[in-house]
Amino acid sequence: MLKKHSKKHSKKQSITKHSKKQSITKHSKKQSITKHSKKHSKKHSKKHSNDKEKLQLYKNGSGTRLLIMPNRKETEAASIYFYFKVGSKNETPELNGVSHFIEHMLFKGSPKYPNYLDISKTFDSNGIDFNAYTSKNTTAYHYKFLSTKENLDLICDITSEMIFKSLIREKDIKPERNVIIQEYKDGIDNIDDFINDKLEECLFEGHPLGRTIIGTPDTLNKINREKMMDYYHKYYTPDNLLIGFSGCMNSDYINIIQKYFKDKKNSGSSKHNSSHLFNPIDIETYTPGVSTIIPFQDKHPFYKIDCFSKTLSQDYINIIFKTRGTYDPNTYYYKLIYNILGGNMSSRLFVEIREKLGLAYSIKCDITNYEEVGYFNIYTQNETKDTIKCIEHIFKELIKFKKEGVDDTELKNNKKNYCDIYKINFDDIEDENERFSSQILLNKPIETIQMRIDSIQAITSQQLKECANELFNFNKVHIITFGKIKKDKIEKIIKKHI
Repeated sequence: MLKKHSKKHSKKQSITKHSKKQSITKHSKKQSITKHSKKHSKKHSKKHSNDKEKLQLYKNGSGTRLLIMPNRKETEAASIYFYFKVGSKNETPELNGVSHFIEHMLFKGSPKYPNYLDISKTFDSNGIDFNAYTSKNTTAYHYKFLSTKENLDLICDITSEMIFKSLIREKDIKPERNVIIQEYKDGIDNIDDFINDKLEECLFEGHPLGRTIIGTPDTLNKINREKMMDYYHKYYTPDNLLIGFSGCMNSDYINIIQKYFKDKKNSGSSKHNSSHLFNPIDIETYTPGVSTIIPFQDKHPFYKIDCFSKTLSQDYINIIFKTRGTYDPNTYYYKLIYNILGGNMSSRLFVEIREKLGLAYSIKCDITNYEEVGYFNIYTQNETKDTIKCIEHIFKELIKFKKEGVDDTELKNNKKNYCDIYKINFDDIEDENERFSSQILLNKPIETIQMRIDSIQAITSQQLKECANELFNFNKVHIITFGKIKKDKIEKIIKKHI
């Protein structure tokens, strides 16, 4: 299984079956840009123009929710996810890593499928691609498969057993603990994983978001079966489950899902009444629930510099500005700002740092959001001798943005770039599943593709300038580096601008 990192720091995302997920996602897809993006996006926009009407949301008496995406007749594949709203954020310090540990253990067997091979061989022999991931606020078990009734029935049968009737045997815990510890060590050796974990440890000091998803050898060794079972029974409940289904759908899909995920109160209902076990919710009048927020108190409200000495051929630089996270009203402004600054190969920072100055191979921006807090990150790698020059020129570009904003042509081009790529990403049925389902999981109003595009297109250059001035506050910047650069040299740059 995967640990899924919130942040896309690595240039190459490693995906391992049954690994972890906080190093940044399992199937976090890179945004692909093709020559034919304009033609493709136009077609896709038409296809999804009424996607809010095609989305279907259901809920049964046990609280299990089912989200059905628009039927995709152009493919023979389907994707189904089983999401639980639980991750490392929900853990106590002593139980750090238990969410991910449980994710591994659920593949070890249930009464009907008593061992790992009963599960994996069955999926593999039917061509079903399966995996799982744990993030800081979600755990998901997901499948991509040829959309047949037999495959969907098989997936629902095995998964309902895994998630609600897992044996979690004592004899399986010790060897799996060792597997996870090896996974932990893989992360230590992988510079991208190491950076991802260290970044949030520094940014969210004292908050559960600052702890790693995988835990530590110390906490993993202290997690026993009793503690694991208590946690499992607390969070793996029908009312904490969201099932997301996307791709090609046959006419019996909802009956098959309901067969295995019934309202327990009506579990004795006749077959004739099975179609009523999941009751539809009107998407137009859907009211989001209320998220459980763990208040975040910033221990470093002013500028901070963390330099981690590490033997590397380059310095890894992260220039970070905190945001208000998932529910930040400026979120769409941030998305356009990062696109303009570092979202593509004609972005300002890429042109300045790579093309003009030749200081780095790549430079990018990224936004990471949690329900409690988020951050905007500008990151790059370069030789130590160029690190200070690189930071100075990044600051120069940020100051320019704050003072001059963006002209109409650049704004128009970046809106088109962002919107076209956003639409293209929905061609991937797994990406589509995660994007729509995350809205339900995070208790946000349903947002269709067109609604997002309309919001982006409505942004003005003045709004972006005002947002940039609020966001890029050098008094509150947090710079985190890995390599040989020294803190005092970076501090001199910050002091020039505050």
